[in-house]
Amino acid sequence: MKKELKVKNKKEIVKYGKSSKNLISLKDVFFKDNDRLLFKANKVNKLYSQQPKRLKCKNCNCNLHDIIFSKLYVDYTICETCGHLNGLNEDTDSFCAQIYTDNKGIEYSELYKSKEAKGYNRRVEDIYTPKVQFMLDSITEFNGTSSGSLKYADFGAGSGYFVSAMKKIGLKNIIGYEVSEQQVKHGNKLIGENLLQLISIEDTIHKIKTINVDVVSMIGVLEHVQSPREFLEAICANKNIKYFYIFVPLFSVSVFFEMAFPGVMNRQLSGAHTHLYTESSLKYMAKEFNLDIVASWWFGTDMVDLYRSISVLLEKSDNTKKVTSIWSNLFSPVIDSLQLDLDKKHMSSEVHMLFKVN
Repeated sequence: MKKELKVKNKKEIVKYGKSSKNLISLKDVFFKDNDRLLFKANKVNKLYSQQPKRLKCKNCNCNLHDIIFSKLYVDYTICETCGHLNGLNEDTDSFCAQIYTDNKGIEYSELYKSKEAKGYNRRVEDIYTPKVQFMLDSITEFNGTSSGSLKYADFGAGSGYFVSAMKKIGLKNIIGYEVSEQQVKHGNKLIGENLLQLISIEDTIHKIKTINVDVVSMIGVLEHVQSPREFLEAICANKNIKYFYIFVPLFSVSVFFEMAFPGVMNRQLSGAHTHLYTESSLKYMAKEFNLDIVASWWFGTDMVDLYRSISVLLEKSDNTKKVTSIWSNLFSPVIDSLQLDLDKKHMSSEVHMLFKVN
């Protein structure tokens, strides 16, 4: 389903909704291994809560004020200037190193990689190929010409799922950059070609400023970097870059489900997600950095998170497994329709956005 809005004499492409069927099967570990994953997430939250206080908004750099709520050892506030949700501790050099790069990034990579080619390719096909297709379709529709001849660079490429999807679709001028040595090796092996390059956190900004590509993508990355504003400044300083494509998690109802179910692994606001975007903070970001919003795709996993939270607690309760089965049969058929209502109101847990860089 699409809706079109006028933006600077162009029509913004707006898409809503996505089937949850493949996601639930791919994320079954979240159901089966809840306690271990919750323990690891709480460990990261404790580490984060020990860092110095955050005084400035990650999105607009304005002063932050009073605590709005606390969740799993961490205090949070909403920026009064741009509406961004901020954790009230800094993601310091030490914190980022322990999360992303220590021990060659092996521990962090375990959260995001499929060990076997079959699982890797399925993840590429089900999750990342639609992301690439939306990006390409949006560029083509906005620009009026084919997007296939453009040059693409994916930063924070992880194990290369997005890069692999670009390759499978037929793009030729593609490259990915990643700070985790483990994920670069693993991804290149499964892609079958050295399309991923290892880059240090310190060298990333310089690379963005100087790289000769038309499109930069950051898929689930902008919320992880220490200085997102520095990344945006680097993108805007590079005259080669025409488009910027992101996927970011949002401050959505999933955060409230997580507060209501503290015994269930937190997917949206925990671990390395020290802040979350909102529609208002994204619009503020676009205006400040002179980015035109070309396209947005609003869909989320809020209803999947609610379904998972209740399922995990039912499994832990004294009820028979039949109760869990009844819950699944009752709620599963309505997940997508309930989620679509949230998506249409821009209340989803994530959004994909394509920006024209001016």
